[in-house]
Amino acid sequence: MPSEHIDTRLLEELTEQSQDLASDALRITRGALLDFGQAVEDQAAQTDVFATYNDVTSPGGIATAATLAPVEAMHAAVLDHVLGRRPVPDDFLPVAKAAGPTLLTV
Repeated sequence: MPSEHIDTRLLEELTEQSQDLASDALRITRGALLDFGQAVEDQAAQTDVFATYNDVTSPGGIATAATLAPVEAMHAAVLDHVLGRRPVPDDFLPVAKAAGPTLLTV
């Protein structure tokens, strides 16, 4: 009885395409997560700066916000570097993206 020969070229091509799609999806997802993390760190730094000079009145609260702001800015700079952007934090952080009190309270 002759043996059947199965042509697997199509299966190999589809497998390769599937692996490429999975790789693209992972890259896109990773980029989106990094973008989100960078935006969160940027907003956190700006919120801390805003709180330091506007909303917080206790010395302990001001010290905490002033201590956290540069740390958050450094986190944002690291994520900018990973994303291929200019990894230098702003000298003076703006407060345009600062979270307002309604977002910070329950």
